[in-house]
Amino acid sequence: MIAQQVANKAARDALFLSQFAVDQLPPMLMSAAIFSIVIVYFASRAMIRWSPGILTPALFLLSALLVTIEFGIAGQNPKLAAVLLYLHVASIGSILISGFWSVVNERFDPRTAKRRIGRIAGGATLGGLLGGLLAERMGATLGVLPTLPVLAVIQIACAVLLLAMRPKGAPYLNPVSGIQSDERTGAGEKKKTSGLAILMRVAYIRNLGLLVLLGNIAATLIDYVFKAQAAATLTDGDDLMRFFAVFYTLVSLVTFAVQTGFTRRFLEGVDPSRSVAMAVAVRPGFVILGALTVIPFLSLATAAVFRGLEAVLQSSFFRSGYELLFAPIIPEKKRATKPIVDVGFDRMGDAIGGGIVRLMLFLPVGISHPVMLLGAALVSVVAGFVATTMNRGRAVALEKSLLSQKGALDGAGPDGFRSDPSIMQTLSGVDLSGVDMSLTMNTSSLAGLARDADEAESAREKTDDSTGGSGAGSSAPSDIRDPLIAAIVELRSGNAKRIRTYIRTNRPLDPHLAAHVIPLLAWDEVSLSAGRALAEIAPAITGQLVDRLLDPKEEFAIRRRIPRLLTGSPHEHAVQGLLGALSDKRFEVRFQSGRALVRMKQKQPEVRIDRRRVFDIVIAEAKVDRRVWESHRLLDTPSDNEEDSPIVDKVLRERTNRSMEHVFTILSLVLPREPLRIAFRGLYTSDRNLRGTALEYLESVLPEDVRLILWPFLEGDAPRHAGEKSRDEIMKELLESNQSIEINLNELRKKHGME
Repeated sequence: MIAQQVANKAARDALFLSQFAVDQLPPMLMSAAIFSIVIVYFASRAMIRWSPGILTPALFLLSALLVTIEFGIAGQNPKLAAVLLYLHVASIGSILISGFWSVVNERFDPRTAKRRIGRIAGGATLGGLLGGLLAERMGATLGVLPTLPVLAVIQIACAVLLLAMRPKGAPYLNPVSGIQSDERTGAGEKKKTSGLAILMRVAYIRNLGLLVLLGNIAATLIDYVFKAQAAATLTDGDDLMRFFAVFYTLVSLVTFAVQTGFTRRFLEGVDPSRSVAMAVAVRPGFVILGALTVIPFLSLATAAVFRGLEAVLQSSFFRSGYELLFAPIIPEKKRATKPIVDVGFDRMGDAIGGGIVRLMLFLPVGISHPVMLLGAALVSVVAGFVATTMNRGRAVALEKSLLSQKGALDGAGPDGFRSDPSIMQTLSGVDLSGVDMSLTMNTSSLAGLARDADEAESAREKTDDSTGGSGAGSSAPSDIRDPLIAAIVELRSGNAKRIRTYIRTNRPLDPHLAAHVIPLLAWDEVSLSAGRALAEIAPAITGQLVDRLLDPKEEFAIRRRIPRLLTGSPHEHAVQGLLGALSDKRFEVRFQSGRALVRMKQKQPEVRIDRRRVFDIVIAEAKVDRRVWESHRLLDTPSDNEEDSPIVDKVLRERTNRSMEHVFTILSLVLPREPLRIAFRGLYTSDRNLRGTALEYLESVLPEDVRLILWPFLEGDAPRHAGEKSRDEIMKELLESNQSIEINLNELRKKHGME
């Protein structure tokens, strides 16, 4: 594809400059730009209705037909053929390349695209090298015109290859709305939305268009100076053909070296949250420095080097970064706007650049060319500033891409998420007679034991109600007249029934009794009643609760149950206490404190939490061995009627580990919660595109130090496919899980007094 583009450009420039004077180039540029803008409007409308995988091959076939017609006209009227070829290459030729990149963009998720686009761009550059060699050889042996039929054949081959790349079963169009809907959700717009309307609404896409516009204005000014120097030095058409062919070949060769040797390493090696925008900023930065360097030494050689290196950076760093900036945009918006931005804004740059050149031609040649280069530098200053603003815009685009896929996750059943069916499939041929299957209990069974404890206590309260609180030892001694002392006697009676009865009939409790109720959190038979009573008066006893929470000598059962009581406290002391507990040595204390902080922030959005402190806590949490990371368990598993986790739902609860849930929970304190929740779910889905988008979003919002330490756990949790494990490995995992389950069962039995 790029080979035919480069050969087309060489043939276009050589044919036009051999038939017209160089001062006719600016009007031609402006005319081609206006014509391209008209064509791109219809192309963008067509891209909304038809898939890029269908429309782009059709346009290649149309282009091949037009080249054949232009070849026929050239024998009778070469000037007309030169104009037609120029208009053709400037309009449809650019749309072809835009369509190709649209196919690439829709084929990969943003994260995979970052890894693959560098290689694809390298292949495209190699194609440009071959196209330049083809044009040079044919120009040297046959001349300009015989190149055209060969280009038509290459374009037909491109159409065939693009059709072969198209995934099986991919839709040709959306027959209902004309906009490709999300097949997983059925969501699609009922009404066609034009690309221009989307551009008016979405600032991020407008900024992408502005980058293209400013970059092409600068390129047009530089290109004119270069071609004017070439036309002044070389007057024969065949010589110009060979010169431009050699030039484009060398540009392609250097671009290939830069693309394969530097661009991908730059994108993956530099801070990922900034590397894409930095790649786009390289080109305007070079133009600024290059123009100031070339102006005092302007000649064909210096102009050629300057124009060549600008083209190299445009095809390597800028192209890769630009496509990655486009990657996270929702497909419907991308299809409607990409041709407009790729070609429309590009041609607007041509038109504006051509207009500037036309004005500069009124100046003497010795002055006009340096002024044009200086103008290119000034335009690049603005382009560089716009490039620096794209980091935030890309993060927002990734957020919107995740949110647009929320329906796919919400509608997914258990099979849509990460699981390992290979275990049951492989075990079908394994002898399990030696395994004690009574111990093969999953984590939902462990959670059930904890839920049973709460249900049992609720049942006890109902029994207390039915008996009126009567029974042996059910009332305090009648000779105690001080109500506070009488209450203490009840609370310290050691009789669960009396304690529950007193708490139930005397709510809200007197805050002076808090010191006697807090220890009851450790007693499973009354912990639920005690917790509810303490939660009601938490604002009045925040200091006591925080002190007991942060005291490492306090009983563990009490400390792990205090955080949820603090969620209703409006005091800053409660926030700081929970933040301090996030550094506790006991994982469950940290886990419950993180969840409590999130609930507190949901109830009180004005709560301010230091971002850096949260990130440091995440780093400390991840500085553990993977086996420790995966082994964390909870004794107090959340019950079904408890408020849902801000990150994990019931579908995912058994498919992730508590460490990962905890880290994402505390990250939600300082990062947008809904995109973060969808990203977390995306990590455990079988949809590779969604998983890649999730990883790319996390890469863009996490600070570098957090990302580096957390990334092995994120990428290491990639979904596995059936058949990846041997039977021996599965048997070993099953036996190890038996031991872990037995340990947890023993702990729970002790906790609930079963042993």
